[in-house]
Amino acid sequence: MLNPLIRAASEIWSAGSGLSRLLATIGITRCVRLPVRVVSVGNIQAGGAGKTPLVAQIAREAHDRGLRVCILSRGYGGKWERVGGLISPLETQEPLLTADCGDECALLRTLAPHAFIAVGADRIRQFRRAQESGAEIDLVILDDGFQNRRIRKDLEIVAVTSASPWKVLHRDSKSALAHADLLVWTKGETLPDSDGSAAPMVKVRFAVTGPEKAGPVWLVAGVADGESVLTSARQAGYEISRSFLFPDHAIYTDQQVREILGTARRTGKRVALTGKDWVKWREFGVRPDEVIVLEVVVEFVSGRESWVRALWGSE
Repeated sequence: MLNPLIRAASEIWSAGSGLSRLLATIGITRCVRLPVRVVSVGNIQAGGAGKTPLVAQIAREAHDRGLRVCILSRGYGGKWERVGGLISPLETQEPLLTADCGDECALLRTLAPHAFIAVGADRIRQFRRAQESGAEIDLVILDDGFQNRRIRKDLEIVAVTSASPWKVLHRDSKSALAHADLLVWTKGETLPDSDGSAAPMVKVRFAVTGPEKAGPVWLVAGVADGESVLTSARQAGYEISRSFLFPDHAIYTDQQVREILGTARRTGKRVALTGKDWVKWREFGVRPDEVIVLEVVVEFVSGRESWVRALWGSE
């Protein structure tokens, strides 16, 4: 359904982003070049485009190529968003508290365990703190970086979907895609409107994997696009008899978690969670064998060669 309020909000937010980009272009906003290559992964809609799986995919591919990676992430909703923090590769402290680093950074740690993750709104400061800690870095991945004007980027990757500004809140206009180096079509059946961008487009799908699929399960998803998770889980063969779709970055309580688990158990159901929800549920003492943790796998439908060429030059 078309929503004029969402459209109006999208236009206002996009205008602000356009002004910010103009100020950076004419040099009013100071832009810093880091001493290593910077790959930015961002989007133009407000959540739900699938940035996090793409960031993790790049980090794993870089590690496989022998590169030492540092992910710069805001840490939305966590204390470190304000004060900063650093997650070291293969850090043994378990678990990271999402109240500190935010749920997305806690998830990235599980998806890309060999990467440094420097957390905080001031990405430049957190990069320097990572260097000061002794981190040796070959590649920076700027998470949610398309609207970041303070760091100069060597590669601008933008996740796009079929959603329009009438239906999903956008924070940048389609015309902003002219500044992208690579577009990744992540969701939707209709070819995204790229407003004539010359950037090559890669198409991926997010496949859901997990343990056994015996019997009906209840799905818990506190993400920006819960309906997409629901669809992917069913496509993966899970029989979803009930779903709890919470807002993105959902904050749970111990009582809420125990009620869902207890009720599901009494009715002979298991509970399936997204990875983003699991990093929060485990803080309440939930064991891995009590739930099904769904993992997202990036599958390339078309344009894999463009992805490799842009990121690595060649296989």
